[in-house]
Amino acid sequence: MKLLVAALIASFSCVFTTPNRNEFSTLNTANPSLHKQLLTGMELVDYVNNNQQLFEASYTDANELRKKLMKPHYDRRIGKPQLQENEEDTAGIPESFDARTQWPHCPSISLIRDQADCGSCWAFAVGESISDRVCIATDANKTAEFSVEDILTCCDECGFGCDGGFPDAAWEYFVSTGVVTGGLYGTKNACRPYEISPCGNHPNETFYRNCTGVSTPSCKTSCQKGYPVSYKDDKTRGRKSYNLANSVSAIQKDILKHGPLVATFSVYEDFMYYKKGIYRYTHGGYEGGHAVRILGWGVENNVKYWIIANSWNTDWGEDGFFRMVRGINDCGIEESVSAGLY
Repeated sequence: MKLLVAALIASFSCVFTTPNRNEFSTLNTANPSLHKQLLTGMELVDYVNNNQQLFEASYTDANELRKKLMKPHYDRRIGKPQLQENEEDTAGIPESFDARTQWPHCPSISLIRDQADCGSCWAFAVGESISDRVCIATDANKTAEFSVEDILTCCDECGFGCDGGFPDAAWEYFVSTGVVTGGLYGTKNACRPYEISPCGNHPNETFYRNCTGVSTPSCKTSCQKGYPVSYKDDKTRGRKSYNLANSVSAIQKDILKHGPLVATFSVYEDFMYYKKGIYRYTHGGYEGGHAVRILGWGVENNVKYWIIANSWNTDWGEDGFFRMVRGINDCGIEESVSAGLY
């Protein structure tokens, strides 16, 4: 048993499973022969910018971003879909939708966080989506941010903290145990804000430290000093958690009704260099798994896309957000989707 546990821990950060053959058959649309000699760094950036027109790439320190991912070979554990949907049933679905403008009185929807050098994307995506959905369900009467820290450190069934975790288990934790209030690093008016300081250089932000990687903080069942509510009384519980079918319309209908939800996908090196536009895998080696919030969708120049919030600070991508091609399950974005209800 000890050997099994050790093997599991060794295999786990914020990226999931090694891509299967079906993924490669749909993703390698540029020049398959190049995948035998995978480009990297500036050569990859130049190749992406010269061989497709959907998105623009810009070089950044990929090693720093790798610390934000779940470790390679992390299994995507997504249960059997509990909400089935006929893919052809698109009645009532608008051509475009953006949760940020649909629910403007819920500030959490537009907020971009910074997970720093911890593979906590799974906890961020779920914690952020909980904040969004609670606000929406209460008509903005409850606008508190919920604690990523609580999910990351105290959910024993969720995974391995900064080495990666399971979004569906985090939703189950919200239902069974509840989550306290939280917020960004340094937040005062909350029970358990994010304990890990931002790292690296970001425009107009305080520099705290270099991104060297961190260990998972310990679980604390008490609120920070000065917060007037007890940990137990600060908990908010959900009433249901579920996984969605691999269906564009199922995802769209759930967002229309309840707000942003969580998707996981495989990350390749070209994604790290994304600057703007509609991302579609072009070239680059597999890096791991990542969990994000899908906020909506749209169409540009006849290309359908998802609107997605990342947790890599606002100086990455389109002010912290990115768009990804919709309808072809690019990098597995449409096959591992989970959500919950308040």
